[in-house]
Amino acid sequence: MAPIGKKIKVLVADDQRLVRDGIASLLGLDEEILVVGTAENGKEAVALARQCRPDVCLLDIRMPIMDGISALEHIRAEGTSQYIVMLTTFDDREYIVRSIRSGAVGYLLKELPREDLVRAIKQVVKGVFLANGEVMNKLLGSLQSLQDEEKELSSDTMALEQCSYLTERERHVLALVGEGLTNSEIAETLSLSEGTVKNYISNILTTLGFRDRIQAALFAARNGLVRK
Repeated sequence: MAPIGKKIKVLVADDQRLVRDGIASLLGLDEEILVVGTAENGKEAVALARQCRPDVCLLDIRMPIMDGISALEHIRAEGTSQYIVMLTTFDDREYIVRSIRSGAVGYLLKELPREDLVRAIKQVVKGVFLANGEVMNKLLGSLQSLQDEEKELSSDTMALEQCSYLTERERHVLALVGEGLTNSEIAETLSLSEGTVKNYISNILTTLGFRDRIQAALFAARNGLVRK
């Protein structure tokens, strides 16, 4: 947080001069904010942050020479600015997640009303995470996807341990399930009756802790059990 009585020092980086100067002029009108520098690419932003030690950096994503996320990573590594906010026109989920993972404390779209941008600068130095509504929705969706992936990996780890309890024939059946074969096709492939195949699959599901054959098929595909 900026010391009481001192202005919040801000660095603005954007490759479009009109946008860059417009943001700087807007912020400069507020008596609590001091724009200490502007940069037209990520490399300049890193150098200026090192020189000016801004409290807040506003970085565009797509810039020449060095993009905004790379600049973010450099500035964070050097510790030359405490609060780095991405201010961009791109609400791509990959950009959002990469920025947050790299240490950004906010991700705002340039369509943000001017008064809200000024307010955002003052909020971020108080520790408030900044994000437009649509950005937050995409971020939450990404977090849910990551949680789902972690659950799948955890489930797979336990199932792989249980695979040692399957017979060679059961592992073969599991591989064929992963290839998408029906019970009758598996029976024909292995010269078994459909009833026997059903029994094998039932035992596989029980041993590995799966709900249904779909879960078993996905497990087989993810873990290289399916023949190429």
